[in-house]
Amino acid sequence: MIYVDNYTEILLLALLVLLVFYMIYESYIKKREKESMYVTREVLMCLNCKYVIEKDFEPGDFIGLIKDTCPRCGGKMKIKGIYSVEVRI
Repeated sequence: MIYVDNYTEILLLALLVLLVFYMIYESYIKKREKESMYVTREVLMCLNCKYVIEKDFEPGDFIGLIKDTCPRCGGKMKIKGIYSVEVRI
């Protein structure tokens, strides 16, 4: 016959409770990680008047590409930078 004292039962119960809380905490952290998304943006600068615009990135764009016309002076706009921003859902 196996005899288990009260201290062992209490210790096992406490470990079980800690394990359950740990599992709930880990699932919450993983859920929050999935909720974040990244949006890629690009910075365009006019070659004449140095006017700057930020737009959404389009596939095929690269730094140095002359893309649009300036809304201010009608000059050519060049992509000066591309970066990603984290967006929470």
